[in-house]
Amino acid sequence: MLMNNHLTPFKRILLLPGLSCLLYLLGAQGYPFSLAAWICLVPFVLSLHRATPWQGVGSGFFCGFGFWFSSVWWLKIDLVTLVGLPPWQAWLCTLLFSAWHALPYALFGGAAARFRWLERSLTIPLAALSLVVIRAWFPHIFPGNEAHLLYEWPLLIQTLDLGGTPLLLFLVYLVNFLIARGAVLRREQGSPLGSLAAAAMILLLLSGYGVFRLSQMHQQMAGADERQTVSILSVQPNLPVTPNVQDVPPEDRHNNMASTLAFTRAAALQHPTAELVVLPELPCGDACANQTAGDIPPLAVETGRIFMVPCLGLSNEASRSSFNSVICVGKSGVISEEYRKQVLVPFGEYLPFESRFPWLRRLFPGVMYFQPGEKSVLFDLGQGRLAIPSLCYEAIFSGHIRRFVEKGGNLLVNMVDDGWFGNSGASVTHLSLALFRSVEFRIPLARVANSGISVCVQPTGEIVPGTRTLLFKKAVTEGRLYIPEERSPYTGWGDTLFRALSICWGAGMTLALLVRRSRPTQLAAVDGSWRWFCL
Repeated sequence: MLMNNHLTPFKRILLLPGLSCLLYLLGAQGYPFSLAAWICLVPFVLSLHRATPWQGVGSGFFCGFGFWFSSVWWLKIDLVTLVGLPPWQAWLCTLLFSAWHALPYALFGGAAARFRWLERSLTIPLAALSLVVIRAWFPHIFPGNEAHLLYEWPLLIQTLDLGGTPLLLFLVYLVNFLIARGAVLRREQGSPLGSLAAAAMILLLLSGYGVFRLSQMHQQMAGADERQTVSILSVQPNLPVTPNVQDVPPEDRHNNMASTLAFTRAAALQHPTAELVVLPELPCGDACANQTAGDIPPLAVETGRIFMVPCLGLSNEASRSSFNSVICVGKSGVISEEYRKQVLVPFGEYLPFESRFPWLRRLFPGVMYFQPGEKSVLFDLGQGRLAIPSLCYEAIFSGHIRRFVEKGGNLLVNMVDDGWFGNSGASVTHLSLALFRSVEFRIPLARVANSGISVCVQPTGEIVPGTRTLLFKKAVTEGRLYIPEERSPYTGWGDTLFRALSICWGAGMTLALLVRRSRPTQLAAVDGSWRWFCL
């Protein structure tokens, strides 16, 4: 019945996209069905079969909205605890955020229905590429997508070192669309074997490349010497972000900077093999030039370790603004150059358009006054190991991290405080996006969080056993990470191929629109390489 060519508007716009949302939710971070990424779009694609363009827009919007809202509903918690919004206003902002990010699905649904991309086997790859291109170039704040559901499957994400997230996302979409095409063919008395065999072949090739690269990397890791490894001590102090956070255990609700430093000192002395001690982003940061700089250098000298710690960099005494910063303190107590966070969180660390519309501050009173830094700073750990400092959600942006890797950075240290989002899936979602950088650039990742989840990730995308911490638990973990001598192919060519495909796609879409507006007989004059867009 769901495959009927005369689907009711309810089934086409709500029921089938709703089923896709349910499958996505089952595969979302925190649930044990992450392989649902390979089928979650199938019902949505079926809803586009012989749909009108406006039906495609409605189906796409409902599907995209469900995907995003189920992924980021926890933004409401942050807007209440950090920004200070009333709950109703926080929910409204979260709904608007989800609606905005649902628009690429709506655009795709309308275009797919108009050009009938999903009703011909030859145009299935074009449909998959179209959704990737629309999503990639649509203005967005948070670059999450269906491919990130696979973060716990290193075997299936190794192609990130070839084409980054766009390539893996294209393959995820292509498999979904091929399965849906097979279901349509079966319903229409055709043979679904071709489409299903193509989907199986993609998964087989993806797994085969994963086996090859993992085996290759494991051999390198087994023969690595001390210069190619680093042992990192992650300190998770579990400081409350607000006085009345119920998710924090009673014994930790009075934690402060003093208790954090004492906890860090004890941890450093108890782990003599750790080379680098990392503190997370904290809700009670100290000025870089004052308390933090004064307390950490003696501790570094006493323990003989290198420390990376967050701090507040002051712009000037007359200004309310400051920098969200990181400093590195060497074993001798010498403080390195300060790194100032470059990618700030909108409506959290700064208020967009405030200079033009000052009245926005009345609507968002709790937004902080941070300024973005401008210089990409690396911390030298010795023996050619250069740490990339990353605060909060900076690690989820591939282009931002690439600038550090191109300067020689080979160890990503992500310092995070997800306590603002409560006991939700925010930390897992944040982790899944950051983990992709490890495979994309073949660099290890140390994610150190105030309230969890802290984790150490090898350049294979594999989580080091014993380093993953629980939410809202005080913890210390030590992980030894391997630093490959060479970076990935994707580091060199980046998104050049994807940009070229995007240009071709844009040209093809323009030609398709012109052809469809002209006489039908002119279609025969179109070069065969562009007819995919016109069919």
